[in-house]
Amino acid sequence: MVIIAEEVKIIDLNSEELGVSVTQLMENAGAAVAQVVLEHYPKVKSIAICCGTGNNGGDGMVAARHLASLDRQIKLILLGSESKIRTTISIQNFKILKQMETSIEIITINDSSKITKMKKELDDAELIIDALLGVGITTEPYEPIKSAIKAVNSANKPIVSVDVPSGMFSDIPKKTKLMVKSDFIVTFHDTKPCLTIDGLKEKTVIKGIGVPLEAELFVGKGDLKLAIPKREITSHKGENGTVLVVGGSIKYSGAPVLASRAALRTGSDLVITCIPASIANSVRSDSPNMIVRELEGDYLTSNHIPEILEIFEKFDVMVLGPGMSDNPQSIKFVTEILEKVPKHKPIIIDADALKALPDNLGILKKIPIVLTPHKGEFKILFGDDLKKRWQDQIETVIEKTKNYNCTIVLKGKYDIISDGEKFKINRTGHEGMTVGGTGDVLAGILGSLCAVNSNLFRASCAASYLTGKAGEFAAEDFGNSLLATDVIEKIPEVLAQIRK
Repeated sequence: MVIIAEEVKIIDLNSEELGVSVTQLMENAGAAVAQVVLEHYPKVKSIAICCGTGNNGGDGMVAARHLASLDRQIKLILLGSESKIRTTISIQNFKILKQMETSIEIITINDSSKITKMKKELDDAELIIDALLGVGITTEPYEPIKSAIKAVNSANKPIVSVDVPSGMFSDIPKKTKLMVKSDFIVTFHDTKPCLTIDGLKEKTVIKGIGVPLEAELFVGKGDLKLAIPKREITSHKGENGTVLVVGGSIKYSGAPVLASRAALRTGSDLVITCIPASIANSVRSDSPNMIVRELEGDYLTSNHIPEILEIFEKFDVMVLGPGMSDNPQSIKFVTEILEKVPKHKPIIIDADALKALPDNLGILKKIPIVLTPHKGEFKILFGDDLKKRWQDQIETVIEKTKNYNCTIVLKGKYDIISDGEKFKINRTGHEGMTVGGTGDVLAGILGSLCAVNSNLFRASCAASYLTGKAGEFAAEDFGNSLLATDVIEKIPEVLAQIRK
């Protein structure tokens, strides 16, 4: 399996949520590097370990401690001042090394003018460990790292790189102009795209570092954190996601309100709710935050399509179906609007709108679509009776998403999310969330996150997690008496916790 840099961050955070700290993962990574060095270079005694100021450097610091305890002569070369070390766990590991003055010599290279000193230390070593840069870089190295990479390459000593050769872009299977010319690479958990190219894959060893399987299988806080883009202080209204909710009927006025309020609470700048005129006043009265567009009649019909499409031109995503009802005219409306919407904008199809699809599944291949069925709606859509255990439902969900090129969030005690290539399971939530309206809340959250994420699978995983976690928070106050509106009001608390 190959994992990209973003997935590494997600896995680290999800492991932490499961109780395996990033500190423990770094300890295991550094120990793995030391083990590989001892296995492949057993006669080497003097080792220069070149460390950057991020977590890759922290891995190198842990390796230094382990190797020093096994009677190796260690010189740790820090590229940058101690004050520039960026992460708490790397700072902690550096402080430990400072106490090991009899077994580890620390040399600090603050700027490129001191590279000559670094070259001398490299000349004196029998082996170099490269822990300068890890999987997170997306631009060419700056000084003094740039000169340090050149010095490492010109030292004419065996080089062991930590995770990836410094200077490579982890997610791109291509060599860069300036990168460490590694003789051996110790990467963690799974290989990285840059290590799959000829000349590097043969030099790479993959080491497990204690990441639980569940950190990848189950959606966690890492999935949500990475799906929430940082909001720029200079941003303006409309730049942080715009959602058009289309739904409602004379039968169901509350569902589009719940979806719209959930999208707003998730952080969308602008949410407009297109609903039949017969329920417009009751929806408006729910909150001054509701922006309503009235559509003539009691139900959505094909006559409304031109007006909706005109509004949709200025929006990022459409949430289609909450409270729509299965009125035949509305079912026809769904079929026809899906043929006419822009083919590049995401559509979340929920509730009764799903019933328009069984005879028109081919449309799923033409538009970026997220479906949110429960087990019964899944059968209506695809004709498949899902097995009882969630573990036995995964294969069927993957098959359908692959066949129809869509994303599915199969709602249940454990949600199953798949885009045909990947799948994840969300197990957040509470039994009180069987109350009506929580599916509409999920649809609104999905719309909000899809508006700011081009990766619909990532957004869907995050939306499922956020909905369930907000439900858990609501249940702390209300237990099985919680309402869908209680879940919405807990969304900001979950987001605030994630952003810490």
